[in-house]
Amino acid sequence: MMSAQRFPRPFQLFCWSLAGGATVALLSVSHQVPLTAIPLLALVFVPATWALHSLSFRIHRGIYHSFEGPICLACSLLFGPAAAAWVAALGAALNEIVMRRRGAPFVARSWGMFALIWLAGGYAYQAIGGEVPLTRLEALELGRAFFLAFVVAVLNRLVMTLSHRLQGLPALDYLTRTAPRTFLIEMAVMPSGAAMAVAHVYTGPLALTLLILPLLIVGFLAQRLGQAQETLERQVAALDALSRAGMFIGSSQELRPILDLIREGIGQLIDTSNFWVAIYEPEQQELIYEVIYDEGVRYPSVRRPYRPGEGVAAWIIEHRRPLLLHTLEEIQSLGIVLPTGGSGKMAESLLGVPMMVKGKVVGAICTQSYTPFAFTEEDQELLMALANQAAVALENARLFREIERNREYLRTVLDSVDHAIVVTSLDGRVRLVNRAMEVLFGVSEQEAIGRPLTEIVPHASVSEAIQHLMNGESTREETTEIELSDGRVLVAHLTPVTDDRGERIGYVTTMADVSALHQLSELKSRMIRIASHDLRNPLHLAKGFFEVLVEDLKLAGHQEQLASRVMKNLQAMERLIDNLLELERIEATRIARDTPVDMSELVREVVQEHRFRAEMKRLRLWTDIPEEPLLVKGDRHLLTQVVVNLLDNAIKYTPSGGEIWVRLWLEGDEVILTVQDTGIGIPKEAQPYLFEQFYRVHQPGAEKVAGTGLGLSLVQAVVREHGGRVWVESEGVPGKGSLFGVALPAMKQ
Repeated sequence: MMSAQRFPRPFQLFCWSLAGGATVALLSVSHQVPLTAIPLLALVFVPATWALHSLSFRIHRGIYHSFEGPICLACSLLFGPAAAAWVAALGAALNEIVMRRRGAPFVARSWGMFALIWLAGGYAYQAIGGEVPLTRLEALELGRAFFLAFVVAVLNRLVMTLSHRLQGLPALDYLTRTAPRTFLIEMAVMPSGAAMAVAHVYTGPLALTLLILPLLIVGFLAQRLGQAQETLERQVAALDALSRAGMFIGSSQELRPILDLIREGIGQLIDTSNFWVAIYEPEQQELIYEVIYDEGVRYPSVRRPYRPGEGVAAWIIEHRRPLLLHTLEEIQSLGIVLPTGGSGKMAESLLGVPMMVKGKVVGAICTQSYTPFAFTEEDQELLMALANQAAVALENARLFREIERNREYLRTVLDSVDHAIVVTSLDGRVRLVNRAMEVLFGVSEQEAIGRPLTEIVPHASVSEAIQHLMNGESTREETTEIELSDGRVLVAHLTPVTDDRGERIGYVTTMADVSALHQLSELKSRMIRIASHDLRNPLHLAKGFFEVLVEDLKLAGHQEQLASRVMKNLQAMERLIDNLLELERIEATRIARDTPVDMSELVREVVQEHRFRAEMKRLRLWTDIPEEPLLVKGDRHLLTQVVVNLLDNAIKYTPSGGEIWVRLWLEGDEVILTVQDTGIGIPKEAQPYLFEQFYRVHQPGAEKVAGTGLGLSLVQAVVREHGGRVWVESEGVPGKGSLFGVALPAMKQ
């Protein structure tokens, strides 16, 4: 509990002198108050003045302002200085007694100051010819009323400046910073007081009352705004200490200094002389009381088993919500076992909140008092906000220690992998290598750290892959082969590493020895080339001879159908061999990526070539292709085959009367192509296998559609070689069709 306020003797003498002088002055001029005005003064003016005083809002630390001035001005302009002085003094004194409760000297100061300044202002107004009551708002009358308000405002600031000086507060700061702001605010609303006076003269008390309501509303809103500002300033003051705790984390793994800084921050808002922080360890089912204070004395930390429902910390952690108890009876009614502190006293009130981060409770903070009703709901909200910040600091410190413990484990895992692994920064410099990398290239981690990867692995293909990634030409993964001097072949995968926001922070390169697979692949390629060439020539001759026979012979109707089937099968075999050779060419050679290809022009050409075929099948072919060029780097012939295969499939698998949409657009750093149809669709279970070689979907409507099962394999191979991606979307419902999409890295302009 705070001790009673003590005021400097000069300040008390000043306050009581003001009150005494004002009382004598009021009694001497009370006869000037019209008797007929007393009911209106008592029922309207004094309550309104008191209400506006109670709606005061903070201007500066310890300085408040209110909008009672226009009410007092209206009273002075209607009934004279004496009536205004009584109203102002009573309203201010009642506010100090009932609302502010700062002590008798402040009551005396408010009574005396407001009575004297309104007497002085009212008589100054009459001295320059001001009329009472005010009956019109012409320029001269309004100027005199404004003069009255000006005198009152100036005297008020002078008295307050002297009051600050006698209290030992910074009077010059008030006079130069706070007083000008409150003066301008007060003078801005004073004209409404003159309007109230004239309205009362012509229309009576009802109009006066209606004009007072807007002032009450403005005062209420200003008070709420001031409270919000004060709350925000308090939070900022506390968070400043917590931010220092966060900065401390980077230089220390110890929790206790961080918790001390947290207590320091909370102590700027709430009394923390009786305060503790409990950290919850779910694995050990323990509560660690790292910080314990009782009556300002710190006690050693203790460990206690965590038992749900036993103790304040366990209750808060179990229920995951704040606990605000105002009296000992409330504490006992909740059934919480509350042990006494080091002082041996029983807490009369307490405020506890959970420390939560990412939905997980990491502990509890509690502050106690030996007096009832020591904490408010506002304290609870602020402590909850600070506890969440504290939870982040504690979790970060915990993670810091866990990272240190896991470093050796990670090193063991990396060194146990047979593949060479190297991590590089954004500029390609080595940050980490594993043991396999050291053995493979004969360089230790200490020698490799900080050097460019191209120095450790001096191969042109690696340099080119790194350049593609760093220049943004490839956004995902680069794969390349490395041939070592001893004949071994490595496959290197270079992958960007991104953070939670998707921003690159480095690259990971893994290298595996694929010498055996490489030899097997070469054997397979050789066999495919030999078989394809050996088949292609006889097939070409057979097809030619068959065409000659068909032309020379006169075939009957059923013979002509059989000949047509033979020709279709010969053509299918020819396409199969061409596709196999094309796939082999793609896998065996590296596609030149330096040639710009305008995808807008390419797609338009392919669509135009297929439009007649679509119309013959009574299909509507729609396009959405931009006029401006959309450039990618790659092989135009192969990219044309991608579009041809996708559009050809859409036409083949869409029944007559259907629709096909071909769309092309730029999205981020990718050129997106989609081909959508209203065909027979693709079952969900078949979609993972669509891009495998020779795979064909067996479903109703697809039996009579010719194909080799290599078209989509070719599409995927070409797109991957261009650093892109391909996907399919289909509900597998006939009539809803399918959508095939291709994304290629856009060429930087």
